[in-house]
Amino acid sequence: MKKILVLLTTVLLLVGQFIYAQNKTENAILSMDKKPFYLESGLNLSLPVHIEMYRSHRLAVGVNVRAGKIISRKLELGIRFDYDYRFIKKNSRILTPESTLEERALHSNFSLFSIKPNVQFNLNNWYWGVETGVGYALSDEDGKIGLGFVSEYARDQQFGLCSGLYFGKSFIIGAKKTKVNLSMDLTQFLAHGHAENSLGLRINYRFLN
Repeated sequence: MKKILVLLTTVLLLVGQFIYAQNKTENAILSMDKKPFYLESGLNLSLPVHIEMYRSHRLAVGVNVRAGKIISRKLELGIRFDYDYRFIKKNSRILTPESTLEERALHSNFSLFSIKPNVQFNLNNWYWGVETGVGYALSDEDGKIGLGFVSEYARDQQFGLCSGLYFGKSFIIGAKKTKVNLSMDLTQFLAHGHAENSLGLRINYRFLN
C-alpha cells in the first residue's frame, strides 16, 4: 500500500512539474516573441460589390489603424479605425440644374469613417477575424446626406452599423523581424435593413511587436 502511495505521489509530482514547465515555457516564448499589446497601421483598397453602388462608384483608397491585445497564441482582441475615400465612376458626373440633392450626391465622391472592435484568430502565420462597430458617411456634395443617395435608405443617412470579415497572412521581413500583414476584407455599411458591401485588400505594418 505504501509503495502504491509513493508511486502515485511521484507520478503526480512529475505530471505537475511537467505542466508547470510547459506553461512557463509557453509564457516565456510568448513574452519573447510578442508583447501583450501592439499597434498596426496600413493602407486599404476596395471596390463596391453591391450592384447599386457599383453603378456609380469604384475604387476606395484609405488608411486603417488597429490596436490589438494578445490573449493567447491563437486569440487576439482588438479595435480598428478605418477611413476610406470612394471615387465615382469615371465620366459619370452628368448633372443638370434640375438635379436633386440625391442625384448630385449619387455622382460625388464620399468618405466613410468607422470604428470596429474585433476578434482575431491566429494559426501559424495565417489569421482571420470578425469585427463590428459604427460608421459615419460624409458626401463631398453635402455632408448631411451621407449615403442617402442609395434608394433603399431613402433619406439622409450619415450613420450606420459597420462590420467586416477578414482573412490574411503575416510575413516576417528582414533581420529585425518586421511583421507585415496582408488580408482580404469583406465589409459592409448597414442601415434600415439594407447593406452596402465592399471587397478589398489591407496591407499593414505592425509596430510595438
